[in-house]
Amino acid sequence: MSMRAAWARWYVIVVLSSCAARTASDWLDCAQIPACRCKWSSGKKTASCASADLRRPPALASDIQVLDLHDNPLRTLPQEVFSTIGLLNLQRVNLRGTKLRSIHPDAFLELRILIEVDLADNDLSNIPKDIFRGNERLRLVVLSNNPLTTLVADQFPSLPHLRMLLLDGCRLKLIHTNALRNLKALETIDLRRNQLTFLRLITFALPALKTLSLSGNPWRCDCRLREFKDWFLDSTLGTEDLVCVEPSTKSGSKWRSVPSESMVCAPEVRSSTLVIRTEVGMPTTFGCWVHGVPKPQVTWLFEGVDVHNSTLDSDLEEAESEVDIDDSEDKVPGSVRWVNVTVLNVTSSAAGEWSCIAKSSAGEARAVISLVLPRYQTATARTDPGIPQVIGVVFGALGVLATLGFLGAVACWHMRRRTVPASRSFTDQEKRLLDASVVVSCDRSIAEMASPCDFEMTERSISEEPRGCGFDPVHITIEGTPGAFPPPPAEFAVPVPYGNIFISVQVAGHGEGPGGKYPDLLSGGATLPRRSRTCCAPVYDNMGPRVTATGSSTWSLPGAGAEGVDNTETPVLTLPPPPPEFVSL
Repeated sequence: MSMRAAWARWYVIVVLSSCAARTASDWLDCAQIPACRCKWSSGKKTASCASADLRRPPALASDIQVLDLHDNPLRTLPQEVFSTIGLLNLQRVNLRGTKLRSIHPDAFLELRILIEVDLADNDLSNIPKDIFRGNERLRLVVLSNNPLTTLVADQFPSLPHLRMLLLDGCRLKLIHTNALRNLKALETIDLRRNQLTFLRLITFALPALKTLSLSGNPWRCDCRLREFKDWFLDSTLGTEDLVCVEPSTKSGSKWRSVPSESMVCAPEVRSSTLVIRTEVGMPTTFGCWVHGVPKPQVTWLFEGVDVHNSTLDSDLEEAESEVDIDDSEDKVPGSVRWVNVTVLNVTSSAAGEWSCIAKSSAGEARAVISLVLPRYQTATARTDPGIPQVIGVVFGALGVLATLGFLGAVACWHMRRRTVPASRSFTDQEKRLLDASVVVSCDRSIAEMASPCDFEMTERSISEEPRGCGFDPVHITIEGTPGAFPPPPAEFAVPVPYGNIFISVQVAGHGEGPGGKYPDLLSGGATLPRRSRTCCAPVYDNMGPRVTATGSSTWSLPGAGAEGVDNTETPVLTLPPPPPEFVSL
């Protein structure tokens, strides 16, 4: 029994030894990943996978303690990227130069014994809050040479063992007052070569802080930096010579050579609003936000005059209150305040431009507020009109209407006189005469006539022969188109819309001498002779044109018979058809 027990014990030892050797050879083989080399380094199981063109961390043996992935194009770290591949025993992770642009907040979750993380030389513009949540054993975090611009409040979780935080070569412009307050064990902070212009003392009130590197920043030596500068120079946190860049009056000056009293801030003023609308009789309050070191003196002006020197002084109340500034603002605590003015009883004299002016030894600033009152329109009430007023209105309206009617009648009369003269209008008889033929009728020869023969217009048939008259018919021509013929004599001009109308008489004379010519029918206003009861009158009667229906006048009506006149002997010549514009006649 003893021999069997000894053999069994020996067999177990051999099997365990072979298993241990096989396990050791497994992590050394780096899980058959050719790009990685696994070895012992400083007493740690180390896997070096640098510059292996990896896109994500490789799945190695779970007992790897140090993982070097620098110069791989990882670009991003997903959620729990290490714990999902079983690398829960990692203590150091080198991710320098892996082109990281984003990191999941839980990328390092479950790595409970992680003590060092190197994220330098990447493209991280921001770091997620609580990125190292669950990594309580961290001692070193390297974030150098990343384009970080801001550290927000509680940027890091509680890391009770973190000793060193390297942020040099970044682009930090603002560090929140509470960004580092959870790092109670922090001893070294490197903020060199950033874009910091000021820092606050409370940000670095850390109990274990021993080294603070600040060179290479464009420090602005004004009121915002004064408190921190005095504290830093009195501490033993750094031995560097820090230099002012702004303002221009202090550019190039070392911190130690700049008196604190000269580190001032020019006043800043902001109005609560640009326009205030209120009503008469109501109280109104408005104010301005003022900042400056040393504390500026505030004066209110109304329309350019100090309110204390105006009539409004008795209706005003002034009040000041300090403002609790946000930790992210670049203002000195206690230097910001509201200065308010209350107008107890607004009147029209208070409407206008109010100016808030802040003055100090560092400069002057102002803000303008306009106080506006609504515009009122006064309405006059109307009473019911009485009977006399009604009568007056009625008669007034009638008078106006009568005047307008008279003026309209006068205007119409003038227009009618101007367009159609009464002396030139045609009657029905005259229209018939104009459409008729002209017949010359005479019992004697032209040579025996001592006076012109009578003329007669008739509508008799053209076949009827004229009676014993020895001259040709006379034609009447109506000229209606302006410009087609020479202008007629003035006595024949008719001012009508369709042009000039005149009558031209064409006759053929017989014989010579006074007795052988026709009478002058066109001169003297186109006078026509009176027709006698006989064929021809012994004496020419020049009494002007006249037309009647009795036959005793110059013209006889068409169709009227003449005693002793043989119509068949009179030659008849009809007129050509009139132009279209004269058809209405």
